[in-house]
Amino acid sequence: MTQQNLWHKFIHRAKLPLEVGGLFIALILLFQDLGDLIIPMIISDVPNINNSIGEKTMFPSGEISAEKELGMREIKEKRFSSAISYFRKSLNLKKNDPETVIFLNNSIAQAKKVNQNRKILEIAVSIPAHGEANVAAEILRGVAQVQSEFNCGLAEISLAIKDTQHQLNCQGSLNGKFLQVTIVDDKNEPETAKKVAKYLVKQKDIIAIIGHYSSPMTLSAGKVYNKHKLVAISPTSTSTILSNFSKFVFKISSSDKLAAQALFEYLEELGKSQKVAVAYVEKNEYSESLKQEFETVLPTQKFVHQCYLNAGNFSAQDCIEQAKKQGAEVILLVPATDITLTNAIGVIHNSKGLKLIGGDSIYNYRVVNDAGEEAYQNNLTVAIPWHRDPNDEFTQKSKKFWNAEINWRTATSYDATKTIIKALDKSNGNYSRKKLQIILSSDDFDVEGVTGKIRFGELGDRQFLNIDKSVLVQVKPNAKSGKYEFIILEEGIRGVGE
Repeated sequence: MTQQNLWHKFIHRAKLPLEVGGLFIALILLFQDLGDLIIPMIISDVPNINNSIGEKTMFPSGEISAEKELGMREIKEKRFSSAISYFRKSLNLKKNDPETVIFLNNSIAQAKKVNQNRKILEIAVSIPAHGEANVAAEILRGVAQVQSEFNCGLAEISLAIKDTQHQLNCQGSLNGKFLQVTIVDDKNEPETAKKVAKYLVKQKDIIAIIGHYSSPMTLSAGKVYNKHKLVAISPTSTSTILSNFSKFVFKISSSDKLAAQALFEYLEELGKSQKVAVAYVEKNEYSESLKQEFETVLPTQKFVHQCYLNAGNFSAQDCIEQAKKQGAEVILLVPATDITLTNAIGVIHNSKGLKLIGGDSIYNYRVVNDAGEEAYQNNLTVAIPWHRDPNDEFTQKSKKFWNAEINWRTATSYDATKTIIKALDKSNGNYSRKKLQIILSSDDFDVEGVTGKIRFGELGDRQFLNIDKSVLVQVKPNAKSGKYEFIILEEGIRGVGE
Protein backbone atom coordinates (compact mmCIF):
# COMPACT_ATOMS: atom_id res chain seq x y z
CA MET A 1 0.00 0.00 0.00
CA THR A 2 1.38 3.43 -0.95
CA GLN A 3 1.95 6.17 1.60
CA GLN A 4 -0.83 8.25 -0.01
CA ASN A 5 -3.33 5.36 0.24
CA LEU A 6 -2.43 4.92 3.90
CA TRP A 7 -3.35 8.56 4.62
CA HIS A 8 -6.67 8.14 2.69
CA LYS A 9 -7.47 5.14 4.88
CA PHE A 10 -6.62 7.19 8.01
CA ILE A 11 -8.96 10.05 6.93
CA HIS A 12 -11.80 7.63 6.19
CA ARG A 13 -11.50 5.96 9.63
CA ALA A 14 -11.15 9.33 11.39
CA LYS A 15 -14.27 10.52 9.54
CA LEU A 16 -12.59 13.81 8.58
CA PRO A 17 -14.33 16.07 6.00
CA LEU A 18 -12.84 15.55 2.57
CA GLU A 19 -11.62 19.16 2.29
CA VAL A 20 -9.93 19.03 5.71
CA GLY A 21 -8.48 15.63 5.00
CA GLY A 22 -7.08 16.79 1.69
CA LEU A 23 -5.48 19.81 3.31
CA PHE A 24 -4.10 17.55 6.06
CA ILE A 25 -2.45 15.26 3.51
CA ALA A 26 -1.07 18.20 1.53
CA LEU A 27 0.53 19.71 4.64
CA ILE A 28 2.10 16.41 5.68
CA LEU A 29 3.56 15.80 2.22
CA LEU A 30 4.82 19.40 2.09
CA PHE A 31 6.61 19.08 5.43
CA GLN A 32 8.01 15.73 4.33
CA ASP A 33 9.45 17.30 1.18
CA LEU A 34 10.83 20.23 3.14
CA GLY A 35 12.33 17.81 5.62
CA ASP A 36 14.06 15.95 2.80
CA LEU A 37 15.65 19.26 1.82
CA ILE A 38 16.33 20.75 5.26
CA ILE A 39 17.66 17.72 7.16
CA PRO A 40 20.59 17.10 4.76
CA MET A 41 21.37 20.84 4.97
CA ILE A 42 21.46 20.64 8.77
CA ILE A 43 23.60 17.51 8.71
CA SER A 44 26.00 18.98 6.15
CA ASP A 45 26.47 22.02 8.41
CA VAL A 46 28.05 19.73 11.01
CA PRO A 47 31.53 18.94 9.65
CA ASN A 48 32.63 15.31 9.57
CA ILE A 49 35.69 15.70 11.78
CA ASN A 50 38.09 13.00 12.87
CA ASN A 51 38.30 13.53 16.63
CA SER A 52 38.74 11.44 19.76
CA ILE A 53 39.14 11.53 23.52
CA GLY A 54 40.03 7.83 23.43
CA GLU A 55 37.33 6.03 21.44
CA LYS A 56 39.56 5.68 18.38
CA THR A 57 43.11 6.38 17.31
CA MET A 58 44.19 9.25 15.06
CA PHE A 59 46.97 7.00 13.69
CA PRO A 60 45.18 3.93 12.25
CA SER A 61 48.15 3.04 10.03
CA GLY A 62 50.46 2.81 13.06
CA GLU A 63 51.10 -0.21 15.25
CA ILE A 64 48.31 -0.51 17.82
CA SER A 65 48.57 -2.95 20.70
CA ALA A 66 45.71 -5.25 21.67
CA GLU A 67 45.66 -3.49 25.06
CA LYS A 68 45.16 -0.10 23.42
CA GLU A 69 42.37 -1.50 21.24
CA LEU A 70 40.63 -2.80 24.36
CA GLY A 71 41.14 0.53 26.13
CA MET A 72 39.53 2.40 23.24
CA ARG A 73 36.58 0.01 23.33
CA GLU A 74 36.14 0.49 27.07
CA ILE A 75 36.26 4.29 26.98
CA LYS A 76 33.72 4.23 24.14
CA GLU A 77 31.43 2.16 26.37
CA LYS A 78 32.09 4.59 29.26
CA ARG A 79 33.77 1.91 31.36
CA PHE A 80 36.51 4.29 32.43
CA SER A 81 38.17 2.26 35.20
CA SER A 82 38.63 -0.63 32.81
CA ALA A 83 39.93 1.75 30.11
CA ILE A 84 42.52 3.10 32.57
CA SER A 85 43.76 -0.43 33.21
CA TYR A 86 44.14 -1.28 29.52
CA PHE A 87 45.83 2.02 28.61
CA ARG A 88 48.33 1.50 31.44
CA LYS A 89 49.15 -1.96 30.11
CA SER A 90 49.55 -0.60 26.57
CA LEU A 91 51.96 2.11 27.76
CA ASN A 92 53.88 -0.47 29.76
CA LEU A 93 54.68 -2.09 26.41
CA LYS A 94 55.22 1.18 24.53
CA LYS A 95 55.80 4.19 26.74
CA ASN A 96 56.66 6.64 23.95
CA ASP A 97 53.05 6.88 22.72
CA PRO A 98 51.63 10.33 23.52
CA GLU A 99 48.17 9.58 22.13
CA THR A 100 47.74 6.73 24.63
CA VAL A 101 49.01 8.95 27.47
CA ILE A 102 46.26 11.44 26.57
CA PHE A 103 43.67 8.64 26.39
CA LEU A 104 44.80 7.45 29.82
CA ASN A 105 44.49 10.94 31.29
CA ASN A 106 41.08 11.43 29.69
CA SER A 107 39.90 8.15 31.21
CA ILE A 108 41.17 9.27 34.61
CA ALA A 109 39.36 12.61 34.25
CA GLN A 110 36.08 10.92 33.26
CA ALA A 111 36.35 8.39 36.09
CA LYS A 112 36.87 11.21 38.58
CA LYS A 113 33.85 13.04 37.18
CA VAL A 114 31.60 9.96 37.40
CA ASN A 115 32.81 8.63 40.73
CA GLN A 116 33.67 11.80 42.65
CA ASN A 117 31.79 14.51 40.74
CA ARG A 118 35.06 16.30 39.93
CA LYS A 119 35.01 19.16 37.40
CA ILE A 120 36.65 18.64 34.02
CA LEU A 121 38.36 21.44 32.06
CA GLU A 122 38.37 20.69 28.33
CA ILE A 123 40.80 21.76 25.62
CA ALA A 124 41.52 20.39 22.15
CA VAL A 125 44.70 19.88 20.16
CA SER A 126 44.74 19.88 16.35
CA ILE A 127 47.42 17.76 14.71
CA PRO A 128 48.39 16.72 11.14
CA ALA A 129 47.97 13.00 11.89
CA HIS A 130 47.25 11.98 8.30
CA GLY A 131 49.77 14.37 6.77
CA GLU A 132 52.72 14.35 9.15
CA ALA A 133 52.28 11.52 11.68
CA ASN A 134 55.67 11.96 13.35
CA VAL A 135 55.24 15.72 13.66
CA ALA A 136 51.78 15.11 15.11
CA ALA A 137 53.25 12.80 17.76
CA GLU A 138 55.91 15.38 18.63
CA ILE A 139 53.18 17.96 19.29
CA LEU A 140 51.09 15.51 21.31
CA ARG A 141 54.03 14.76 23.62
CA GLY A 142 54.12 18.35 24.83
CA VAL A 143 50.37 18.42 25.44
CA ALA A 144 50.31 14.97 27.08
CA GLN A 145 53.17 15.89 29.42
CA VAL A 146 51.34 18.95 30.76
CA GLN A 147 48.09 16.99 31.06
CA SER A 148 49.91 14.29 33.07
CA GLU A 149 51.41 16.92 35.36
CA PHE A 150 48.01 18.56 35.83
CA ASN A 151 45.95 15.43 36.52
CA CYS A 152 48.32 13.22 38.51
CA GLY A 153 51.91 14.41 38.35
CA LEU A 154 54.57 12.92 36.06
CA ALA A 155 55.95 10.68 38.79
CA GLU A 156 52.53 9.17 39.48
CA ILE A 157 51.76 8.55 35.81
CA SER A 158 55.23 7.06 35.29
CA LEU A 159 54.74 4.71 38.24
CA ALA A 160 51.27 3.71 36.97
CA ILE A 161 52.81 2.79 33.62
CA LYS A 162 55.79 0.95 35.09
CA ASP A 163 53.73 -0.95 37.69
CA THR A 164 50.29 -1.66 36.25
CA GLN A 165 49.10 -2.95 39.64
CA HIS A 166 49.96 0.31 41.40
CA GLN A 167 46.96 2.07 42.95
CA LEU A 168 46.64 5.37 41.06
CA ASN A 169 46.56 8.45 43.26
CA CYS A 170 45.49 11.42 41.15
CA GLN A 171 44.33 14.62 42.85
CA GLY A 172 44.06 16.97 39.87
CA SER A 173 44.98 20.67 39.98
CA LEU A 174 43.26 24.03 40.51
CA ASN A 175 41.33 22.71 43.51
CA GLY A 176 40.80 19.17 42.30
CA LYS A 177 39.94 19.73 38.66
CA PHE A 178 41.03 17.45 35.80
CA LEU A 179 42.12 18.24 32.26
CA GLN A 180 40.59 16.48 29.27
CA VAL A 181 42.12 16.78 25.79
CA THR A 182 40.20 16.16 22.57
CA ILE A 183 42.50 15.26 19.69
CA VAL A 184 41.43 16.38 16.20
CA ASP A 185 43.12 15.72 12.86
CA ASP A 186 43.31 18.59 10.35
CA LYS A 187 45.34 16.42 7.93
CA ASN A 188 47.65 19.39 7.28
CA GLU A 189 45.03 20.68 4.82
CA PRO A 190 43.72 24.27 5.06
CA GLU A 191 40.15 23.34 4.11
CA THR A 192 40.06 20.53 6.68
CA ALA A 193 41.54 22.90 9.27
CA LYS A 194 38.64 25.28 8.63
CA LYS A 195 36.14 22.44 9.11
CA VAL A 196 37.92 21.45 12.32
CA ALA A 197 37.59 25.02 13.58
CA LYS A 198 33.88 25.16 12.68
CA TYR A 199 33.36 21.95 14.64
CA LEU A 200 35.38 23.05 17.67
CA VAL A 201 33.71 26.45 18.10
CA LYS A 202 30.40 24.60 18.53
CA GLN A 203 31.78 22.41 21.33
CA LYS A 204 30.89 24.80 24.14
CA ASP A 205 32.77 22.89 26.84
CA ILE A 206 36.07 23.27 24.98
CA ILE A 207 37.65 26.48 26.22
CA ALA A 208 40.86 26.62 24.16
CA ILE A 209 42.72 25.03 21.25
CA ILE A 210 46.35 24.01 20.88
CA GLY A 211 47.05 24.39 17.17
CA HIS A 212 47.46 24.40 14.39
CA TYR A 213 50.77 22.96 13.22
CA SER A 214 51.62 24.93 10.10
CA SER A 215 50.86 28.53 9.19
CA PRO A 216 48.36 27.84 6.36
CA MET A 217 46.27 25.72 8.75
CA THR A 218 46.45 28.35 11.50
CA LEU A 219 45.44 31.09 9.07
CA SER A 220 42.50 29.10 7.70
CA ALA A 221 41.20 27.94 11.09
CA GLY A 222 42.12 31.19 12.83
CA LYS A 223 39.55 33.19 10.89
CA VAL A 224 36.85 30.92 12.34
CA TYR A 225 38.27 31.10 15.88
CA ASN A 226 38.42 34.88 15.66
CA LYS A 227 34.83 35.17 14.43
CA HIS A 228 33.50 32.92 17.20
CA LYS A 229 35.88 34.19 19.90
CA LEU A 230 37.64 30.92 20.75
CA VAL A 231 41.28 31.08 21.92
CA ALA A 232 43.83 29.09 19.92
CA ILE A 233 47.54 28.95 20.69
CA SER A 234 49.70 27.70 17.84
CA PRO A 235 52.91 26.15 19.14
CA THR A 236 54.59 25.86 15.74
CA SER A 237 53.26 28.40 13.20
CA THR A 238 55.91 30.96 12.24
CA SER A 239 54.70 32.89 9.17
CA THR A 240 54.95 36.67 9.45
CA ILE A 241 51.49 36.83 7.84
CA LEU A 242 50.20 35.77 11.27
CA SER A 243 51.64 38.91 12.85
CA ASN A 244 48.80 41.01 14.33
CA PHE A 245 46.41 38.48 12.80
CA SER A 246 43.83 38.05 15.57
CA LYS A 247 43.41 38.74 19.26
CA PHE A 248 42.15 35.16 19.68
CA VAL A 249 45.05 33.43 17.88
CA PHE A 250 48.30 33.38 19.87
CA LYS A 251 51.72 32.15 18.75
CA ILE A 252 54.49 30.53 20.78
CA SER A 253 57.28 30.11 18.20
CA SER A 254 59.50 32.90 16.96
CA SER A 255 58.60 34.21 13.51
CA ASP A 256 60.32 33.55 10.21
CA LYS A 257 61.92 36.99 10.50
CA LEU A 258 64.12 35.78 13.38
CA ALA A 259 64.90 32.54 11.53
CA ALA A 260 65.96 34.43 8.38
CA GLN A 261 68.16 36.76 10.41
CA ALA A 262 69.91 33.88 12.19
CA LEU A 263 70.59 32.02 8.93
CA PHE A 264 71.87 35.15 7.21
CA GLU A 265 74.25 35.99 10.07
CA TYR A 266 75.57 32.43 9.87
CA LEU A 267 76.27 32.82 6.13
CA GLU A 268 77.94 36.18 6.72
CA GLU A 269 80.36 34.54 9.13
CA LEU A 270 81.21 32.04 6.38
CA GLY A 271 81.53 34.82 3.79
CA LYS A 272 78.81 33.24 1.64
CA SER A 273 75.89 35.65 1.95
CA GLN A 274 76.03 36.97 -1.61
CA LYS A 275 74.96 34.15 -3.91
CA VAL A 276 72.03 32.22 -2.49
CA ALA A 277 69.41 30.15 -4.31
CA VAL A 278 66.08 29.02 -2.84
CA ALA A 279 63.86 25.96 -3.18
CA TYR A 280 60.43 26.75 -1.75
CA VAL A 281 56.68 26.15 -2.09
CA GLU A 282 54.99 28.84 -4.13
CA LYS A 283 51.79 30.30 -2.60
CA ASN A 284 52.29 28.52 0.71
CA GLU A 285 52.06 31.05 3.56
CA TYR A 286 54.91 29.56 5.61
CA SER A 287 57.28 28.89 2.73
CA GLU A 288 56.65 32.28 1.10
CA SER A 289 57.13 34.00 4.47
CA LEU A 290 60.60 32.62 5.19
CA LYS A 291 61.65 33.07 1.57
CA GLN A 292 60.60 36.73 1.60
CA GLU A 293 62.14 37.45 5.01
CA PHE A 294 65.46 35.98 3.91
CA GLU A 295 65.36 37.86 0.61
CA THR A 296 65.03 41.19 2.42
CA VAL A 297 68.28 40.65 4.37
CA LEU A 298 70.33 39.62 1.32
CA PRO A 299 72.69 42.41 0.18
CA THR A 300 71.19 42.18 -3.32
CA GLN A 301 67.68 41.54 -1.91
CA LYS A 302 67.39 38.85 -4.56
CA PHE A 303 68.05 35.12 -4.90
CA VAL A 304 70.26 34.09 -7.80
CA HIS A 305 67.85 31.27 -8.64
CA GLN A 306 64.43 30.00 -7.50
CA CYS A 307 63.11 26.42 -7.60
CA TYR A 308 59.47 25.57 -6.89
CA LEU A 309 59.24 22.43 -4.76
CA ASN A 310 55.54 22.10 -5.60
CA ALA A 311 56.00 22.26 -9.39
CA GLY A 312 54.39 19.33 -11.17
CA ASN A 313 57.54 18.69 -13.19
CA PHE A 314 59.99 19.36 -10.35
CA SER A 315 63.47 17.93 -10.82
CA ALA A 316 65.96 18.14 -7.94
CA GLN A 317 68.85 17.66 -10.34
CA ASP A 318 67.69 20.48 -12.63
CA CYS A 319 67.16 22.72 -9.59
CA ILE A 320 70.77 22.28 -8.44
CA GLU A 321 72.23 22.53 -11.95
CA GLN A 322 70.41 25.79 -12.67
CA ALA A 323 71.39 27.22 -9.27
CA LYS A 324 75.05 26.45 -9.92
CA LYS A 325 74.86 28.00 -13.39
CA GLN A 326 73.73 31.21 -11.73
CA GLY A 327 76.74 31.07 -9.40
CA ALA A 328 74.92 29.92 -6.26
CA GLU A 329 77.08 28.87 -3.32
CA VAL A 330 74.19 28.19 -0.94
CA ILE A 331 70.62 26.97 -1.30
CA LEU A 332 67.81 27.71 1.16
CA LEU A 333 65.31 24.86 1.55
CA VAL A 334 61.75 25.68 2.65
CA PRO A 335 59.40 22.73 2.11
CA ALA A 336 55.91 22.85 3.58
CA THR A 337 54.17 19.52 2.99
CA ASP A 338 54.97 15.83 2.89
CA ILE A 339 55.42 15.84 -0.89
CA THR A 340 57.53 19.01 -0.99
CA LEU A 341 59.70 17.65 1.83
CA THR A 342 60.36 14.62 -0.40
CA ASN A 343 61.44 17.00 -3.18
CA ALA A 344 63.64 18.94 -0.75
CA ILE A 345 65.33 15.68 0.28
CA GLY A 346 65.95 15.11 -3.43
CA VAL A 347 67.71 18.49 -3.55
CA ILE A 348 69.87 17.45 -0.58
CA HIS A 349 70.83 14.24 -2.42
CA ASN A 350 71.93 16.27 -5.46
CA SER A 351 73.51 19.23 -3.68
CA LYS A 352 77.19 18.34 -3.91
CA GLY A 353 79.26 21.52 -3.79
CA LEU A 354 76.51 23.71 -2.32
CA LYS A 355 76.02 24.60 1.32
CA LEU A 356 72.53 23.92 2.61
CA ILE A 357 70.38 25.97 4.96
CA GLY A 358 66.74 25.53 5.88
CA GLY A 359 63.70 26.60 7.84
CA ASP A 360 62.17 24.64 10.71
CA SER A 361 60.17 22.40 8.32
CA ILE A 362 63.48 20.76 7.33
CA TYR A 363 63.87 19.67 10.96
CA ASN A 364 62.29 16.29 10.24
CA TYR A 365 63.34 12.72 10.98
CA ARG A 366 63.04 11.89 7.26
CA VAL A 367 65.89 14.25 6.44
CA VAL A 368 68.40 12.50 8.73
CA ASN A 369 67.03 9.05 7.85
CA ASP A 370 66.88 9.46 4.09
CA ALA A 371 69.66 11.97 3.37
CA GLY A 372 71.79 12.15 6.53
CA GLU A 373 75.13 11.58 4.80
CA GLU A 374 74.53 14.23 2.11
CA ALA A 375 73.11 16.69 4.62
CA TYR A 376 76.20 16.25 6.79
CA GLN A 377 78.63 16.62 3.88
CA ASN A 378 76.96 19.84 2.74
CA ASN A 379 76.65 21.34 6.23
CA LEU A 380 72.86 21.47 6.34
CA THR A 381 72.09 24.19 8.92
CA VAL A 382 68.53 24.74 10.14
CA ALA A 383 66.95 27.55 12.17
CA ILE A 384 64.48 26.39 14.84
CA PRO A 385 62.87 28.08 17.88
CA TRP A 386 64.45 25.82 20.54
CA HIS A 387 66.82 22.89 20.95
CA ARG A 388 67.22 20.49 23.82
CA ASP A 389 70.09 20.95 26.26
CA PRO A 390 71.23 17.73 27.98
CA ASN A 391 71.82 19.71 31.18
CA ASP A 392 68.39 21.35 31.13
CA GLU A 393 65.84 20.14 33.71
CA PHE A 394 62.98 19.98 31.20
CA THR A 395 65.07 17.96 28.73
CA GLN A 396 66.11 15.49 31.41
CA LYS A 397 62.60 15.16 32.85
CA SER A 398 61.04 14.69 29.42
CA LYS A 399 63.61 12.15 28.28
CA LYS A 400 62.97 10.11 31.43
CA PHE A 401 59.19 10.29 31.02
CA TRP A 402 59.11 9.41 27.30
CA ASN A 403 62.16 7.19 27.32
CA ALA A 404 63.27 9.14 24.23
CA GLU A 405 64.69 12.49 23.16
CA ILE A 406 62.26 15.35 22.58
CA ASN A 407 62.54 18.23 20.12
CA TRP A 408 61.42 21.81 19.59
CA ARG A 409 57.83 20.96 18.61
CA THR A 410 57.35 19.10 21.89
CA ALA A 411 58.82 22.05 23.83
CA THR A 412 56.64 24.68 22.15
CA SER A 413 53.53 22.49 22.50
CA TYR A 414 54.36 22.03 26.17
CA ASP A 415 54.65 25.81 26.53
CA ALA A 416 51.37 26.42 24.68
CA THR A 417 49.50 24.04 26.99
CA LYS A 418 51.26 25.38 30.08
CA THR A 419 50.25 28.90 29.04
CA ILE A 420 46.58 27.92 28.95
CA ILE A 421 46.87 26.33 32.40
CA LYS A 422 48.48 29.47 33.82
CA ALA A 423 45.70 31.63 32.35
CA LEU A 424 43.05 29.32 33.81
CA ASP A 425 44.75 29.56 37.18
CA LYS A 426 44.44 33.35 37.03
CA SER A 427 40.77 33.27 36.01
CA ASN A 428 39.46 32.87 39.59
CA GLY A 429 37.08 30.09 38.61
CA ASN A 430 35.63 31.89 35.56
CA TYR A 431 36.63 29.33 32.94
CA SER A 432 35.06 31.09 29.97
CA ARG A 433 36.52 31.61 26.52
CA LYS A 434 36.16 35.38 26.84
CA LYS A 435 37.93 35.51 30.21
CA LEU A 436 40.78 33.36 28.90
CA GLN A 437 41.42 35.73 25.99
CA ILE A 438 41.40 38.78 28.28
CA ILE A 439 43.96 37.20 30.62
CA LEU A 440 46.29 36.01 27.85
CA SER A 441 46.44 39.45 26.22
CA SER A 442 46.72 41.47 29.43
CA ASP A 443 49.92 43.43 30.11
CA ASP A 444 50.62 41.70 33.41
CA PHE A 445 50.35 38.12 32.10
CA ASP A 446 53.50 36.09 31.53
CA VAL A 447 54.69 32.51 31.85
CA GLU A 448 58.19 31.17 32.45
CA GLY A 449 58.18 28.63 29.66
CA VAL A 450 60.70 26.08 28.44
CA THR A 451 61.40 28.36 25.47
CA GLY A 452 61.74 31.44 27.67
CA LYS A 453 59.39 34.05 29.07
CA ILE A 454 56.04 34.02 27.30
CA ARG A 455 54.00 37.19 27.03
CA PHE A 456 51.70 38.36 24.26
CA GLY A 457 50.73 41.57 22.57
CA GLU A 458 47.10 42.59 22.16
CA LEU A 459 46.82 40.78 18.81
CA GLY A 460 48.36 37.45 19.82
CA ASP A 461 52.01 38.01 18.91
CA ARG A 462 54.57 36.75 21.37
CA GLN A 463 56.69 39.62 22.64
CA PHE A 464 60.36 38.83 22.08
CA LEU A 465 63.35 40.78 23.33
CA ASN A 466 66.10 42.15 21.10
CA ILE A 467 68.45 39.43 22.37
CA ASP A 468 66.04 36.65 21.38
CA LYS A 469 67.11 34.63 18.36
CA SER A 470 66.47 31.35 16.60
CA VAL A 471 68.69 28.38 17.38
CA LEU A 472 70.88 26.93 14.62
CA VAL A 473 71.36 23.17 14.37
CA GLN A 474 73.32 21.04 11.92
CA VAL A 475 73.06 17.44 10.77
CA LYS A 476 75.94 15.49 12.27
CA PRO A 477 76.62 11.88 13.27
CA ASN A 478 75.94 11.03 16.91
CA ALA A 479 79.24 10.58 18.77
CA LYS A 480 78.08 7.25 20.26
CA SER A 481 75.71 5.63 17.78
CA GLY A 482 77.02 7.16 14.56
CA LYS A 483 73.43 7.84 13.46
CA TYR A 484 72.76 11.23 11.95
CA GLU A 485 70.83 13.75 14.00
CA PHE A 486 70.32 17.48 14.44
CA ILE A 487 72.96 18.88 16.83
CA ILE A 488 73.21 22.46 18.03
CA LEU A 489 75.72 24.47 15.99
CA GLU A 490 77.29 26.18 18.98
CA GLU A 491 76.81 25.34 22.62
CA GLY A 492 76.76 29.08 23.37
CA ILE A 493 73.73 29.82 21.20
CA ARG A 494 70.58 30.21 23.27
CA GLY A 495 66.92 29.54 22.51
CA VAL A 496 64.37 32.33 22.30
CA GLY A 497 63.87 34.20 25.52
CA GLU A 498 66.35 32.17 27.56
